[in-house]
Amino acid sequence: MKWLFIGLGTSLAIAAIAGAVAAVCRRNPIQNTDNVDGGVVKRYWADAPKNIESTEITEFHCVISLIASDDTDSLGNRVYTLDAVLDNGKVLVKYDWYQRQGDCDKAEYTVDPDFLVHLQEIVAEYNFAQYNGYYHSVSGLPNMYGEKLNILYSGGEQIYVHDNQSGFLPHEAVKELILLFGAATKMDNK
Repeated sequence: MKWLFIGLGTSLAIAAIAGAVAAVCRRNPIQNTDNVDGGVVKRYWADAPKNIESTEITEFHCVISLIASDDTDSLGNRVYTLDAVLDNGKVLVKYDWYQRQGDCDKAEYTVDPDFLVHLQEIVAEYNFAQYNGYYHSVSGLPNMYGEKLNILYSGGEQIYVHDNQSGFLPHEAVKELILLFGAATKMDNK
């Protein structure tokens, strides 16, 4: 009888351990091997229009990294996130940046739709649509070394570009975007 209880106890212990291991495996699925250092490179051009007829931006989302840039024109080696969304006749803007050393700044504000007109002037002047559909991703890189851009227009058109390794926008365009979003923090119209 003693052996029966020992055998039953051992079986229950093994079942409990197996159940715990299975639960951990379900919570922590096998990691995608694309995220290893020196990993996979994905690059393609989607079939996207290089000429956008619409001029009324309804959403603008952009991430710009100057972390590895030699020439920052006093913008610093930072990663900037620039967002603007048209909502009920006003534009909700989010502007933030961070540096590797931990310094950061954030701002959220509401401005008039003229902000989007100025934004479209920059988009048109530097022909952002020429990059539409480009996607380049190198796995294993630290978070954001390149640029990402997503612009939605009232006519349903879109510009989407992603490169996590290198910047694709001209330096002057980057500077104008960052200055536009940064200057708007000083004219908060809430």
